[in-house]
Parts: sequence; structure tokens; C-alpha cells
Amino acid sequence: MTIRRAAARHTVADEKGAGVPREIQMPDVLAHAEAALVSGIDAAHPAIHRSIVFVTERYHEKFAASAVAEHCGLSRFQFSRNFHATFEITFREYLLRFRIREACCRLAAGEQSVTGIAYAVGFHDGSYFARMFRRYVGVLPSQYARRREHATRPDT
Repeated sequence: MTIRRAAARHTVADEKGAGVPREIQMPDVLAHAEAALVSGIDAAHPAIHRSIVFVTERYHEKFAASAVAEHCGLSRFQFSRNFHATFEITFREYLLRFRIREACCRLAAGEQSVTGIAYAVGFHDGSYFARMFRRYVGVLPSQYARRREHATRPDT
């Protein structure tokens, strides 16, 4: 999967109303995993479903993919292969997108500092957070927050 540059990006509103770039829109993986479980398409789906729930509950913590694989009852190799086969992105990519999307929502709310949000969504290095945010969103987190603030400010 290639990442398009910021100039070619378009944003869409997520369920919380924050503009989130299309590249980090999360596929409805829970619904996809549930559908796979119901239809019995692949024996790997229950484990992959557990990994999605794990991320949703613990994205703010520091953890390795091997810990998630162990939680799912798979080897690291099996987990990586099955996750990628199911969602066409790596687990690491999924986790980064999830964290960046959460950061977008929190920045749009404007209730925390950029550094506070970085730590709250699982980044333990502010400069790495800024680099990843810029890679996926196209602007620095502080610029994104200012744009959201101006977009939501009522005209007087």
C-alpha cells in the first residue's frame, strides 16, 4: 500500500465530526471480522478478531506484535501472515493508523495538549508522533489542531 502525499489527500468526516484523511480511515474491521466469524470463511478470523479487540482496548499501551500474537494463540509469523491476508495491511500499519486516527479525534476536540495526546494514544516519543502524524495526515499535529479550532469557531 502506498501513501499518497498530502497535496492529493482529501478528508472525510468521521463519526465524531473530525476531518480524518482517507488514508487513515479504518476499514470496518470489526464488522469484517464478525462477518467472517459468522460465515466461517477462515479459521484465522477468531484470532484476528481478538487482535482488533486487543488494539481497541489497549492502543494507548506499549506492546509488541508478538504479545498480541500470543494473546491470540498464534505464533508471531502466523499472526502476521493471517492479519495481512485478512486486512491487506500489516499489524504495525493498522496500529499506527488506529493511533493517528484517535489523535485526530482528540486534537479536534481540543481538550488536551499535543504532547498529552501523543502519550494518551500510545506514542512515547513526541518527535516520532509528529513525524508519523505528518506522514499520514500531511500536517503537523499542532497545525491540524489549529485548523480544527478555526473550522469549528463560530463567526462573530
